Formats: sequence, structure tokens, C-alpha cells
Amino acid sequence: MKKIGVVGTGKTVGIADDHLNGIQANKKEWILEAIYDLNIENAQEFVERNELNQNIICSTLDDLFSKVDAIAICTNNSSHREIAEYAINRSIPVICEKPLSDTYKEAEMLALKANESNIPNYMGMQYRYHGYAQVIKEILNSKKLGEITFYRHNLGGSRLGNSNIELEWRMKKETSGLGSIADFGIHQLDLIDFFLNDIAGDISEITAQTGTYIKNRTSPAWADDGKVTNDDVGILYGKLENGALFNLCNSRIFPSDGHCLEIIGLKAAIYMDNNHNIFIREKDKDGNWNNYREQKREEDKHSFLGGARGKQYKEFYDIINNDVSYELNFKYGAEKLGLIEKAVKNFNHCI
Repeated sequence: MKKIGVVGTGKTVGIADDHLNGIQANKKEWILEAIYDLNIENAQEFVERNELNQNIICSTLDDLFSKVDAIAICTNNSSHREIAEYAINRSIPVICEKPLSDTYKEAEMLALKANESNIPNYMGMQYRYHGYAQVIKEILNSKKLGEITFYRHNLGGSRLGNSNIELEWRMKKETSGLGSIADFGIHQLDLIDFFLNDIAGDISEITAQTGTYIKNRTSPAWADDGKVTNDDVGILYGKLENGALFNLCNSRIFPSDGHCLEIIGLKAAIYMDNNHNIFIREKDKDGNWNNYREQKREEDKHSFLGGARGKQYKEFYDIINNDVSYELNFKYGAEKLGLIEKAVKNFNHCI
């Protein structure tokens, strides 16, 4: 059993709670030994709501590092790189929330250092391990769709659609880097890679559009003003190597009704709605699209103990203990952030 520490318990979104669920789903592999948050009240609330022992709260980051075999980084984006580098310098395996840094250059340098150190480094990009993703991958592997021509994915969170919510660190470029397009776009890029890389190839062209529509919020004590300085809506679009087009819309402020995924081939098409209901529509013998679409349901084989995050913590343990190969490393996370930065720069260049 490995001892793990969580850095950054949060206050609003619950990323640390999600990681805790993954840890607790793997009781034979992991035990939560320590937590640390710059705000001691956040750490205390985390312990209370999850009915944990108060003794796991650490007063310093060094205190946490002295007690654990691995760490999970759930802090704000701008601090990911520094904490992850500190862990690697101390030869401590690390699972880090995305994005790896708030800039590609920093992320690339960290990924290189992590690779050279040979310390297990793993990204918290769990979407490919959701049951719906496993169903869709299975359909794609069956080759039913034929040549892929189009991919569309809408993803985001509706919480910040409430303009009365005060300014958070994720709304400032200096503490988060890019906004919605990084927070959700990285998951979208991971999924399109997971689904289609071996079928339609890598992304060959990419650009972006971004916008900020709730421009000002109530200012908290830590901020000089309530101005939002990064995007709350973004679109990534371009081509895959086989010529297929893709469109990835991401938002912090839209309602969840529009969350959906669509993959179209020359023989059949997949559609997933905002409730993760998956349908496949095929063409008839005359080449016309059928009026009927078949629903594909998740089965036991599509789910993992503890869900997507449980699968991640099982994989993270196997990476450390059993030296298994893995894709979701810092290099992979840096590459996806680099694609987003390239897309945004392409958009700015076009103006």
C-alpha cells in the first residue's frame, strides 16, 4: 500500500473530492496520508465533509512531502508546475491536474525534466475512462463508421453561468493562463486522440476562437478588481490527418443541455446527448441514412472500480509498483496544452 498526499483541497469545484473518491476506491493500493492547502480552512472543510481524520492536515508543504510516497496536485493552474517540479526533485511520483502549467513552454520543460528523472508522472485527464467513452471506443474499433469525416464535441460547466458568483482564480490569466479553452479543451483533445488517432491520425490543422461574456464579477479580497481576464467560451476547430473536420466547443457559462458528442463516418454515425445516452445511425443498403437509430448502452465491461478516477488511481499505482507503460504522462499533457496555445495564436494571427 502506498501513502499519498493531496495538495490543494479547494473550495468550489471539488476536484480534490474527486481524487479522494479515486483513492478510496483502491483501498488495497492507496491510503490518504496527508493533505495541504494554503488556506487552512479549506483543508478543515475537506476533512469534515469527507469524514476524515484531522491529523492528516499538514501545516506546510514540506511536512506533507515528508509523510508520503506520492502526491496529487489539485491546486490552481499557475502552481502546478512548481509543485510538480518540487516532487520530481524529491523523487516523489506525482499525479497532476490539467493543465500541467499555464504556458506550454513551462509545461514542456517540466515534461522533459520528469522524463529524464524517470519518476512516474501522470496527468489527471480521466475522461477517456468514463463508461460512455469506453462504449464509443468499442464502436469505433468495430469499424462500423467507415472513414471518419467529422467530429463535434461540446463540453463545459454551467456553474459560472451565474454572474453573481464572485471572481475566482480560474478567471484570471495570471493565476490560470487560458480559461475555458484550456480547462475543458484539454479533455476534448484527449478524447479525440483516444477515439480517433489510430483511425484518422493526428491533428494536422488547428485554430481557435475565444470570447469573454461575463467580463466583471464581484471582487474578492485577494484581487485588485473583479475583471475577468481570460475566456469563458472557446472553440477549437481544424482537421485530422485523414482530412476529417473537427469542432470542439467549450464553455464555463452555458447550460449543460448542449453537452454532446458526434462522430460521423461514411457508413454510420455516433451521437451522444448531454445525459450520456449513445446512439448509432447506419446507412441502409441503398446508401441512405436510416430513419432509425440504435441505442448503445453501457455494460459492466465498460466501467471501472471507482469510475474514471478510480481507474486512474489503479493505473497510477501500477505505474509506480509494476512499472507498466502509460500514455497520460507529463509529455502528453504538455503536447495537448501546446496544441491549444498554437490554436489561440493562429486565431490571433488571423486578426
